[in-house]
Amino acid sequence: MIIVMGHAQLGAGELDRLSNAMQLQLEATNAEDGCLHYSFARHVADPDRLIISERWRDNDALSAHFETPHMAAFNAEIGAAQLLEISVKAYDLETGEVRQLLG
Repeated sequence: MIIVMGHAQLGAGELDRLSNAMQLQLEATNAEDGCLHYSFARHVADPDRLIISERWRDNDALSAHFETPHMAAFNAEIGAAQLLEISVKAYDLETGEVRQLLG
């Protein structure tokens, strides 16, 4: 099992602007084979900080996710946003490996 955790600090109002894109990403990703959990949350103390939480069956499922059309569309939306900071890591529960995916 792979756990992905991360955060993104965006400019003021960017999360509101990205709301529709995030909803589409959530729906499409949660329907993917091997996706056990995929969610976004807004940090309680900082409304411009996005918290990313994912759980995948294995590395193959996570790798396939990166190749989907909805991931490409979401990356384009995020790429157009004022992104101040991002850090996303994948934790392989079987091997103990930690990989930096973004940031």
